[in-house]
Amino acid sequence: MDEIVDIVDENDNLVGQELKSKCHANKILHRGAAILIFKDESFKEILIQKRSLKKTVKPGKLSIPAGHLSLGENYFTGAKRELQEELFHKQKLPSRLKFEKLFKIKKFADNDYEFNVVYRIIYPGPFFNDPEEVEDSYFEDINETLSKVKKESREYTETTILLLEEYKQRFIKK
Repeated sequence: MDEIVDIVDENDNLVGQELKSKCHANKILHRGAAILIFKDESFKEILIQKRSLKKTVKPGKLSIPAGHLSLGENYFTGAKRELQEELFHKQKLPSRLKFEKLFKIKKFADNDYEFNVVYRIIYPGPFFNDPEEVEDSYFEDINETLSKVKKESREYTETTILLLEEYKQRFIKK
């Protein structure tokens, strides 16, 4: 579904609105948010989701929860909405979730030219996948995921690869 999104300049200042499809076709900067979900405070197991085969973009690919901000939305509100839509289908988002803002990155991946803010939460489940959005979701050791991303990159969205690599550089000690 095409929708109107906010467009921004190189400094992430709002400059107007445009159809998401035009943003993608013409590499117009817009905004998105992603959420890294960890099973517990050890930050060793991360939630990976398999995108629904019904999705028009990257169906069946492995990813982390993420999406575009809606018109007028801020990053935090967009992250909460995406989490609600993808993993808490027809359920109330748990009030105990604490969103930790990790970083903002400007990216061009998966035909998206956007600023993306990445959040981290701890939540072991349960999840209620929206079948239109997510076919499956599961926890996996993050080091195993990072290894798979290198060996089986075609299985993952470009955005997931980029954001996980950025997370590794910033937060995983060698």
